[in-house]
Amino acid sequence: MIFTDIKTMPRPIMEEEKSLRFLTSHHPELVPYFHKHRERGRKGILHKLADSILRENIQEFFQTARKVEVKGGTLHVDGNPVSDHLLYEVLKNQPLEEETVYLLVCPHDYGVLFPIRRISAFHMVETKEEILFVSSEGCRAVESAADLLHLLFSVEDFPNLFPFTRELNNGTANLTMALAFDEFWKDGVKKEARELGTGTLFSYLSSKKGEPGFSAALFFEQLVVEGHHLHPGAKTKLGLSYSDVFRYSPEFHQPFAVRFAAVKREALIMTDPGPGEYFKEQTAVAYEELTEKGFQAEDFVILPVHPWQMDHAMPVIYEEEMESGTIVLLNRPYLNAEATSSFRTVAPCGNEPVMKLAVNSQMTSTIRSISTQTAMNSTVFSRLIQDIYEKETGLENFVPLMELAGAAFHSDDRLKSRNLTMLLREDMDHHLQDGEWAVAGMALYAESPISGRTILRDIVEELSRHEHLTIAEASESFFKTYIEKVLPGYLKLMVKYGIALEGHLQNSIPVFKNGRLSRFFFRDWGGSRIYTNRLRRRGLSPKFAADSVSVTNNLSDMHHKLYYTVFQNHLGEIIRQLSEWTKVDEPWFWSEVKLQCEKTLNDLAEEEESAKAVKEDRDFLYQPVVMHKSLTKMRLTNSQGYGYNEVPNPLGHQVVEE
Repeated sequence: MIFTDIKTMPRPIMEEEKSLRFLTSHHPELVPYFHKHRERGRKGILHKLADSILRENIQEFFQTARKVEVKGGTLHVDGNPVSDHLLYEVLKNQPLEEETVYLLVCPHDYGVLFPIRRISAFHMVETKEEILFVSSEGCRAVESAADLLHLLFSVEDFPNLFPFTRELNNGTANLTMALAFDEFWKDGVKKEARELGTGTLFSYLSSKKGEPGFSAALFFEQLVVEGHHLHPGAKTKLGLSYSDVFRYSPEFHQPFAVRFAAVKREALIMTDPGPGEYFKEQTAVAYEELTEKGFQAEDFVILPVHPWQMDHAMPVIYEEEMESGTIVLLNRPYLNAEATSSFRTVAPCGNEPVMKLAVNSQMTSTIRSISTQTAMNSTVFSRLIQDIYEKETGLENFVPLMELAGAAFHSDDRLKSRNLTMLLREDMDHHLQDGEWAVAGMALYAESPISGRTILRDIVEELSRHEHLTIAEASESFFKTYIEKVLPGYLKLMVKYGIALEGHLQNSIPVFKNGRLSRFFFRDWGGSRIYTNRLRRRGLSPKFAADSVSVTNNLSDMHHKLYYTVFQNHLGEIIRQLSEWTKVDEPWFWSEVKLQCEKTLNDLAEEEESAKAVKEDRDFLYQPVVMHKSLTKMRLTNSQGYGYNEVPNPLGHQVVEE
């Protein structure tokens, strides 16, 4: 069933009204901002979805689309003037722009017209402005992501259509609420910046240093308002009320109290060292409460629990264990914290390590619980990295944020084993040196509260000021330094040790000084792929947890992980941003990437033991097409595994010139 009548199709308005009721009751000052950003919120998710559908060529919509242009006032389709087709007659009466290329997709006797902003490397299609529904009766704007889904797809072909619609409607309301708060918050930041006499982002942050509780690293983590730059479900948070979203999501900058649970030692699987080495103050308070309740306190380990999980998931999932006294939910110990760019990864307001905590809610396309393997592999992977770094040189500026401890509830029930799971990671602030700024990778494309431009542009302009360069010169110099410090680390770990880090922007923290990359930190081992053949050749045999998805005997698993996350997601977005506002063509940036890859691979090939791996990896890196993760098709089909589609490889056609 495909809907064409806007009155009969699922729409985001019900979700928007729920979030608006919450704001009216609890934050009435934000209501005018919500109304102001309502259309922007809808278009934000709509364009993420449209871009993804065309990028993934779902149902061959991109491949079969007709190219529509206006030339000299005449409508052209696929380069030829048209006169007699009914849909084109309708389009003749639309105010289409002369210099814009449109793609017309016709799933039935009607069409959907996509205005194309640009197409970047890896077939990254960007749509813009109004997407139009075109029929013999006329045109109308496509109103929302839900509207577009139900114009293009049927439940017969895609049985997950309605659940996916619900996800996108939820994400639309969440984005609108986030945009409303973001403008309100930025108004306050701009006012404070004026009072401090600071005209740039970094002068403002410098003036804030030393304020109690202020963390510049956390400031950047929480700038990510629109979420994942490619995923149409970027703002989906199913299972959370709008009050919960506002309370715990990073873009709302709200401190909250992490809670604690006491768990019998024999019911836990823990790393060595375990979480008991941390949170001494909270453990002492917990032991007092346990004793008061008649328990033998020393029988328990005290674990941090996300407050949403404590209130909504723990009492349901662990009802039996709570009745038997295996798990005790504690009232008194708490730890003030704030969310990082990842909802479930929270940074305590102090010197304690960062905590990754289970949350039994769907965000984007995944339930954000944590597997036992991820928790138990945390310290195994950290020790592996330490062993490698003791042997290797040249990785001084490619820095891991070590995972310190992990724990998981021991159960054959998957729900129970994944929802009282946690791991601890080094915090960022103690690593920083004078003049350095740690910028969460996702924040690079976020809007600066001072300039209104992207953070990436603010950084490049900082470099331009300090080194007296033009913006084009600064952009090129910035990028060369960036890949010189970043790519050798990723490639060396893959070629020599078979470790493909999940190097997307969410797991990356570049550190800048005066606008130039000084060091690069990487985090979160859970999504890595480790090709064990290469590790064993280096005499390394870490004891990873059984059934770990991170461990593979398939060379292509390692290759796909590194290429998708590092080259497509990470470098692809930085290049797209730099190219857009400097007007330097994307191929120049990709030629620099290939030059750096070649330099690194040639250096590695000098070691005889690495020669075979270098050839395998070079062949993969430079193939003419690569696989791109099909984020939207995976949701439409409710696929439990990864789906991919082929896209052109910008490294496959670059000529390397020394």
